[in-house]
Amino acid sequence: MAKPGPVAGSEGARKIAEAHRGSHEHDKEGGFAANPDLAREAGRKGGETVKNRYGPTFYQNIGKKGGETVKRERGAAFYAEIGRKGGEMRGQRAAEQRDASADTNAAPVAPRKRGRPAKNPVK
Repeated sequence: MAKPGPVAGSEGARKIAEAHRGSHEHDKEGGFAANPDLAREAGRKGGETVKNRYGPTFYQNIGKKGGETVKRERGAAFYAEIGRKGGEMRGQRAAEQRDASADTNAAPVAPRKRGRPAKNPVK
C-alpha cells in the first residue's frame, strides 16, 4: 500500500517541504548549534527510543564492539596508558581533597560524579 501524499522527490513534495521550512522551533532559533538544550533533549529522546526499540543490551553490544575495535587498532597498551592517566587524576583529586579538609577556611571540594546518572534525580 502506497503512503499518502506526493511521491518523494516530486514537484508536490518539494512544494510541501518549502512550505514547512522554518515552521519548526529549531528552524526559527538557528538549529541545534544555537540551542544546545534542544540538541540535548533531541539526543535524549532518540536514545530512549533506541533503548525501547532494541533493549538496553543494544548499547552494551555496540560498546563492546567499539572497545574490541579500539583494542585491535591501538593495542592493549592504549588501555594501560589511559588507565594510568585516570589513576593519576584520581590521586590528584584525592590529594586536593585532603589538602582542602586540612584547611578549615577553604570551601569544600565537591565530589566527582561517578557512574550513571540517576533515572529520577531528586532536585
